[in-house]
Amino acid sequence: MTQDNGRLLKKAANQLNRNFDQFAKQYGLTSMQMAIIDFIGRHEGRVVTQRDIEHEFNIQRSTATTMLQRMEKKRLIVRQVLKDDARQKQVQLLPDAIKLENVVSQYMLKENERLSMKFTYDDIMTFQRILTFYANDYKNQDWEKSVLVFWVRTIAYD
Repeated sequence: MTQDNGRLLKKAANQLNRNFDQFAKQYGLTSMQMAIIDFIGRHEGRVVTQRDIEHEFNIQRSTATTMLQRMEKKRLIVRQVLKDDARQKQVQLLPDAIKLENVVSQYMLKENERLSMKFTYDDIMTFQRILTFYANDYKNQDWEKSVLVFWVRTIAYD
């Protein structure tokens, strides 16, 4: 029996997103909007730019722009051009998002506790190394890119 780690990872990511979307829905938000609120909130006292969000979530500029514009319409954030660099926009939470910061961090904490109850510390560290590989190292290898393209094509035609 061969293991299909990529497919299993994709399945797990989809389930995590569904769970987070379901949680976020009760607040009229998406999981990505909640994740952005959490990211900005964890960087309190530091300037967070749109580029920081693009890098953190590995998304394209156009995707980040669209998401942030929607969050502005909901009065969750404000974007302002940086004084030092007119090409960059600082992203700040507005009061409605600040109210949600604790709710989101409690959800994240609860999810981490669920893992800690089920798996050992060593298991979790191994899991984090594997995720880091997929998130960072994996995309930097040419031969691995070809494997990923094959995997994506396989998924698309299943």
